[in-house]
Amino acid sequence: MATRWVHLLGDGLVYSGPCLVHSIILVPDAAADYCTIYDGRDATSGKQFVKVVSSSVTTHKLTFGNGVPFDQGVYVDGIDAGVETTIVFTPLEG
Repeated sequence: MATRWVHLLGDGLVYSGPCLVHSIILVPDAAADYCTIYDGRDATSGKQFVKVVSSSVTTHKLTFGNGVPFDQGVYVDGIDAGVETTIVFTPLEG
């Protein structure tokens, strides 16, 4: 499967299903903004993977080489609607 990029503002489901997450890019609109990434389809039932916190209004990128396996999907929970998050991932099924 081809690698995909999904860009969100605030909260949202990136992908529903098994995948490899290669990168997380956070673009905050204020200092102390953050996003929490879940292995799942929402923040309630998903398993928290990482919380990316910004101490300043600067782009932050986490890269995971060959990718981190997510079993259920990828969900982003941003602190507010102004937080921009991009997830780079490869789906593992159809």
